[in-house]
Amino acid sequence: MSSKVTYLIAFLAVIFGLYGILDLVSGNGEPATPPPPEVKMVTLWQASSAIAEGEAVSGSILTRVTLTQEEAAQLGANEDISLTLTPATLAARNIDDGEWVFPEQLSQPGQPGYLDLLTTEGMVLYPLTISATNLVDNYIHPGDYIDILTVSSPHTNLSNATAELTQFTGVRAGLLMQQVRVMALDSQSDNGVKPKVGINGELETTVVIEVAPQAVSRLSLAQRTMFIEIYRSQRQHPIPDADVSDIIANYTGIKELRGGDDDSGDDLGGAF
Repeated sequence: MSSKVTYLIAFLAVIFGLYGILDLVSGNGEPATPPPPEVKMVTLWQASSAIAEGEAVSGSILTRVTLTQEEAAQLGANEDISLTLTPATLAARNIDDGEWVFPEQLSQPGQPGYLDLLTTEGMVLYPLTISATNLVDNYIHPGDYIDILTVSSPHTNLSNATAELTQFTGVRAGLLMQQVRVMALDSQSDNGVKPKVGINGELETTVVIEVAPQAVSRLSLAQRTMFIEIYRSQRQHPIPDADVSDIIANYTGIKELRGGDDDSGDDLGGAF
């Protein structure tokens, strides 16, 4: 290679070097601007309609809203709000349409005050022990309305499921209460109401019902003296009262008095 070509290459290298230095001095080589910081988003929930205290809360009446962390912080939330929603979830207080919903505004089974929300105002819960003899499995569920039927005798305490009748005078079957709301039956309820099943196994069971306070004394007395069954309420065809003469054609219930005879005419023997 000739010396002229060598000098030309060296000269061009010097020129390009000087150009690079001048470009840095003039500021054209400023470093790239760093990307803006990532904005964190927070998920919240908003009521899409008004929710009354004690009303069941589901995802269908809530709207999922995403806000920036700065906006969410103004509402008292620094991270995603997670709501545990089950069929038994109730509103712990009135929630307005468009109001932000947080876990403390909801009530779950087992939490303090939950049963008060579940119970109609002015009513109380009562655990009633009943006969399971004629109870159809999975026929009555929480939320259904029932009629309470009792069989009573002035001579025999029928509260024991194995009690037998030997005297039929005064024995009567009739409705004690009608249109009573069932809150729980055995283990069928998921609303936090847990009845205690009777100690007699399949002979008796316990149903939790909602009644007026005035009915508690009647139920308590009936539970200790009568045979009790429940049936789904029938508004158009209520269960009629009955006594022994309705099923035994020649039964009168009149005691026949004879000299020297202490036996009553109504002693038919056997179990009713």
